[in-house]
Amino acid sequence: MAALIVNNVLSSSLEVNYSYLETEEIFGYEVVGTYEIDLSDINFEQNDTVLIQGRDAIIAAYEKPNIVARIGADDYLKGRIQSFDFSAGTLVGSETVSIVIQESRRLDDYSSKTFSKLIPNPHLVEDFSETYDFNRSGADYSSTRNISLKYKQEAGEQFLNDAKTFLTNYYFANRPSLGYQEDGISEKAKIDKAFRGLISETYDLIGLSVSLSEKVDSSFVDESKSVSKKQTQSIEIGENGFITKRHQIELISLRQDSENVLTSAMAGIIDDIASQDNAQFGTPISIEKGITKDGNTASLTIVFSTDPSQSQDNRISYFGSEAKQGRFIEYKLSITYKSQGRNNREKFLNSKTSWIAEQTYIQDKIKRLFHPASDIVEKSRSTTFEKSEGFVTEEISFTTDLAYKDTNDGVLKFKKTLSKTHQIDRVFKFLDLVNLEDQIISSNKKTVGQATVTAEAITSQSMGIYDARSVLESKTTEMNELVDENVIHIINDTINLNLGQGSSSRSIQYLFLKE
Repeated sequence: MAALIVNNVLSSSLEVNYSYLETEEIFGYEVVGTYEIDLSDINFEQNDTVLIQGRDAIIAAYEKPNIVARIGADDYLKGRIQSFDFSAGTLVGSETVSIVIQESRRLDDYSSKTFSKLIPNPHLVEDFSETYDFNRSGADYSSTRNISLKYKQEAGEQFLNDAKTFLTNYYFANRPSLGYQEDGISEKAKIDKAFRGLISETYDLIGLSVSLSEKVDSSFVDESKSVSKKQTQSIEIGENGFITKRHQIELISLRQDSENVLTSAMAGIIDDIASQDNAQFGTPISIEKGITKDGNTASLTIVFSTDPSQSQDNRISYFGSEAKQGRFIEYKLSITYKSQGRNNREKFLNSKTSWIAEQTYIQDKIKRLFHPASDIVEKSRSTTFEKSEGFVTEEISFTTDLAYKDTNDGVLKFKKTLSKTHQIDRVFKFLDLVNLEDQIISSNKKTVGQATVTAEAITSQSMGIYDARSVLESKTTEMNELVDENVIHIINDTINLNLGQGSSSRSIQYLFLKE
């Protein structure tokens, strides 16, 4: 037998009206379905062979008194198309059709086993009906189920108890297949029988009626997390060239324990996204979460950035400067060590560990920034431990002046300078009594030369300022070598200690002769 086949439905609504046949104690019911369908998805098939498509398929089905049809998730065995209407679709060149199909059915076996048993005092039911609405727009999906049950007035006070019993045993325990369509985008984006939407109940104690409405809104259904998930992401490149990536997720719980479901789902999604983007961005720079009070929705925003100043990972940031200082070049380096942690104390301890580990590579940072042509040595250092903020900062100065070279003897700086007054020919001046004029005679004999060698020393605080004297005294031979003359005589040797500056100096004065 030929059948009308529609796989994807844009929107649908169904109305189910039940009638109780007292003589047979069974229910009969009538289903009226209204559908909006894309014409390109309509086939009239027989034995998996397409006979007619599109408009022709609808017209052929309309002309038959009873048709077999599968429209989305809804099946009709003896349906009749009551009306149809063609119109332009939302996409350019597309065409849709709205159809109304009706079918009367007997409940037979279902009624005798389940349905009629679950309705208390079915002979007292005056009216019983259900409606189903389904809509899809892009990635958004919604489904609404409404039920109305009215008892006759003779039901009296028994009405409320009967209605509650019915709701417990029928509405919440049984979910028919009618109206629960797949969204046409993902095979997983469908409403499962285990999922629950927002339910509202209304009891009319005077009219003896009860009505319920269940609404499910979703996008992509993540069955493992029992939520509907609508996710968007954006990437922004800032003026500084750094990339910011933002994930925005809207969640809808599909179970009654919505708060537990949403909390668990957000934790899982954060882990999934963080793992996905970790290689490029590291850990997120910010995470924002929110759950509606007494509701079933949540929002989640996760932001990543390649900007190191915003990174939440263990981070070492530094910058430097280069300046001319006399005949030497001086470099200044500023470094910040910032690490993760549950609190500021833990952050500080982790930052301090990072600071210790990086000490070996300090000079390398200057070399990366400025590529100095000559050797450099550390001149000064200032380290600040920000325990309350959880990070460490350091200011380090380097110089090409090798006087600051570390000799591992506690001397931070040792610098020598030499000044000389060289030997010259002796000159004599006398008065010529004959001419009564001054006369000058130059001799091969040389004057005595003079030299001064000054040494400046700065020692480690661990040594103590007074140990600088011992250091300077040990440098006598080294200082004498600067004079480099044949015969030298020390005429003065003075050591000065500057307690305020933490430095010391030694000055040696010489007389020398050069043979």
